[in-house]
Amino acid sequence: MAHEQPNLDYVHRLADGDTFLKKRLIAVMVSEFKADYDEYKNASAEFDFKKIITFVHRLKHKIGFLGMEYSYQIAHKYEEELHKNEGRLAPEFEHIMSQIKHFVNTLEE
Repeated sequence: MAHEQPNLDYVHRLADGDTFLKKRLIAVMVSEFKADYDEYKNASAEFDFKKIITFVHRLKHKIGFLGMEYSYQIAHKYEEELHKNEGRLAPEFEHIMSQIKHFVNTLEE
């Protein structure tokens, strides 16, 4: 697994120096990440593959938003696996989610 960390480089480029916009983008991303990750965990506990796929897809885009290109590819492959009722990449995806959850928590401090 490649070592990469979530970052806000993309947010900084989008905001282009606008502090209000940067804060708003971060707030929306944090809120959506938490909601989508909670739904993913609930769907996983219920073995609801259709919902798991939906939330992996949504979380995949948050991964990309946070500049984690390798992790984005893992999420994409995991999503493809789920369409085949497979889930070998679930532990790696969970590791990525753990990294992001920790990062998101630091943004709220």
